[in-house]
Amino acid sequence: MDFVRIHRHIKLKSIAILIALIFFVSTAAFADCLIHWKKIHSGVEINGIPVGGLTPAQAFKKVHSRFKPLLKRPVIVCYSDKGWKIYPSQLNTKIDISKTVEEAFAVGREGSIFNRLRYRFSCWYEPAMIPLKFSMDSQSLSAVMEQIAREIERKPVNAGIRIKNAQVEVIPNQVGIQVKRAQALSLIRAKLFALDKRQVNLPSTILAARISDGDIIEALKDVRLMLKTPITLKYDKYSWEIPPEKIGELIEFKEVEESKGRGKRVILRAHLHEGRVKEYIKEITKNFNIPPRDAEFRVNGPKVTIIPSQYGREVDADAAFDGINRAVRDKPPREVSLTTRVVEPNLTTEEAKAMGIRERISTFTTSYNPNHKTRTHNIHLLAKSLDGTIVPPREVFSFNETVGPRTAEKGYMEAPMILNGELVPAIGGGVCQVTTTLFNAVFFAGYPVVERQNHSFYISRYPAGRDATVSYPKPDFKFRNDTSAHLLIKAWCTPSTITIAIYGTDFGTEVSYTTSPFTNLKPYPIEYKEDPALPKGEQVVEEKGVEGREIAVIRMVKRKGAVVRENRFISRYRPKAAVVRVGTMEAPQPSQETAAQETT
Repeated sequence: MDFVRIHRHIKLKSIAILIALIFFVSTAAFADCLIHWKKIHSGVEINGIPVGGLTPAQAFKKVHSRFKPLLKRPVIVCYSDKGWKIYPSQLNTKIDISKTVEEAFAVGREGSIFNRLRYRFSCWYEPAMIPLKFSMDSQSLSAVMEQIAREIERKPVNAGIRIKNAQVEVIPNQVGIQVKRAQALSLIRAKLFALDKRQVNLPSTILAARISDGDIIEALKDVRLMLKTPITLKYDKYSWEIPPEKIGELIEFKEVEESKGRGKRVILRAHLHEGRVKEYIKEITKNFNIPPRDAEFRVNGPKVTIIPSQYGREVDADAAFDGINRAVRDKPPREVSLTTRVVEPNLTTEEAKAMGIRERISTFTTSYNPNHKTRTHNIHLLAKSLDGTIVPPREVFSFNETVGPRTAEKGYMEAPMILNGELVPAIGGGVCQVTTTLFNAVFFAGYPVVERQNHSFYISRYPAGRDATVSYPKPDFKFRNDTSAHLLIKAWCTPSTITIAIYGTDFGTEVSYTTSPFTNLKPYPIEYKEDPALPKGEQVVEEKGVEGREIAVIRMVKRKGAVVRENRFISRYRPKAAVVRVGTMEAPQPSQETAAQETT
């Protein structure tokens, strides 16, 4: 009985405590609801400013008064003894107080009833921190940060050695500095609306040099040994001296990785620069060397003579470098015996004979007016560029690839040229005289023409239907060497003619051709121009007109009596307008006095 009574008593007591607790919590919650009816809950702060117990309107006013002025207050970014001011306004910063207050008012008013009560009671002990909502131009902030970083950052400098006039200078290593950009940007953003301590100490990282002062000790020893005394180069009765000042210019430094304990480190070592040493050897021994001479083709009319090649002699730069590289670390006296080697020509006599350039295959000459000085100059320059060209077997010759663009930098001058069907001054005028001459030489040699274009209008000084025009890069003139021998193109000029000849091996080629009459004749238009310098009604032909027309040239090529090709070259020429100047000058009227005298 006593046990049952005790158990009943405890149960009743627990129920009473639970009822009391529920009453207390309900009362407290009810009281809290009454106190914060349409107000922000106690314990809520916006960026450290308490707004609990305030209506949204009151909170808006309080937050506005505290944070709006901060738009004009700078955040100070500090590094060492330097400082930079960053104003929120320069970042196009805007604050959203309404949105922030809404979030503060929502504290304890969202979720289930139990979560709301729990969150409200927790605010009595620990404030709910609501961050101020704002927007800013992140790119502007990043740009400001980059500008600051440029003033601070520096790359690490490796320890090194500088040599000048055989004097050795040690360059100590220097650490570098790198700004921690992401961290810095985050700190600055956090301080834009801080009420106090609006200062950011710029975070940075120290960058160690890869090569420290201790890592150049071996290189320093190398350099001092290498610069100790001169090096003498000898060959027969000749000798050359390399002074320490020059040795210093030939030294280079290389980074070498070596083991250190369980790890590795990079050290500096001194070496002779192989390329610079060899160039220096070639320079000081150039008067001793004998350059090779290539075999040459000399033509005299239809004949070809080969001028034999000659072998040359020069100091063996590879062997010389090896000897100097050893001597530079030896004790004095430092001497290196030089050796020579034979230098082969690019084209030997045997190679020239094997090319098959033995005789003249074809030649053609055209004439021009030597009084046109700039055009004559261009023709001579083009002939010089073309002269000596060799076309290998089965290869295609391109005029534009061989001669290249015609520019003032190459010496070409302005002269009349047909462009877009009109005769106008242009750099390189006269080029078509050369290509027409070359085309006819190729025509009579029988080689296949790959690309050829006639002029826009007919030019009577060229063979009918056998002219060729080019421009850079298009149109071009191309032909193929379809023989097993090399071809040699020779070009030379007189004051009024240009001749182009092709030399190679005569495979019994015969060329015949027929030229059709002109067809599809089209009259030329006349363009009249008023000329106030001519008497009225008088006419002067400034440029003659040329009729449009068509013509066909048929070429047959035989080799050893067998037909190898038959080509039809069609040329279509447009009419070229005649230009006629018409006088507009009025005849002078006689004066009254003169008229009276005449009457008398």
